[in-house]
Amino acid sequence: MKVTVYYDYICPYCYLGTKRILGLSKEFNLTIEWKGIEIHPEFLPQGQKRSKTLKSKSFAKTVYSMAKEDDIEIKLPGFATNSRLTLEGSEFAKAKGKFLEFHIAVYEAYFLEGKNIGDIEVVLEIGEKAELDKNELKECLEKRIMFDEIGSNKKDAEDNLILGVPTFVFGNFPVYGNQSIQTMRSIIQRSIKLSTI
Repeated sequence: MKVTVYYDYICPYCYLGTKRILGLSKEFNLTIEWKGIEIHPEFLPQGQKRSKTLKSKSFAKTVYSMAKEDDIEIKLPGFATNSRLTLEGSEFAKAKGKFLEFHIAVYEAYFLEGKNIGDIEVVLEIGEKAELDKNELKECLEKRIMFDEIGSNKKDAEDNLILGVPTFVFGNFPVYGNQSIQTMRSIIQRSIKLSTI
């Protein structure tokens, strides 16, 4: 069964959702297509500190509660940054057959190590961890070779009325936001059943 996942690296729910869908892919025969979209192009690559409002505290509480459900380690970095270079890097990694390695390494850099994934040097370091050629990745990012791919992902999302991340499309059935693993499992089972009728 095909699942399309729309994600952005600065979204903690996307990190949790990635862990959940990868776990379910071992349980079911899922073919996952990953489409990175930039949800906050206005965020600066040098990063900006998040203010500690009541809303941000409530958001953090929800994230940590969801992570605890699946025993996933996560640490919100306390700053927002631009994800464009990592999204372009992910398309490069996809072309080199190293997507998942890069994908997980980006999330871990931001949500475990608190690194600024908007910084090209950090992205190159992540690329090396994923066993990508540093010089090739650097050229790709500096020349913006994958720039149009991210634009294409955004257009695809808009055409399919995808309004936010994470969004999981099971066959033709979209699921918005991060659902519990049990809910996602039920949706997959129902979608598989419907596709065989």
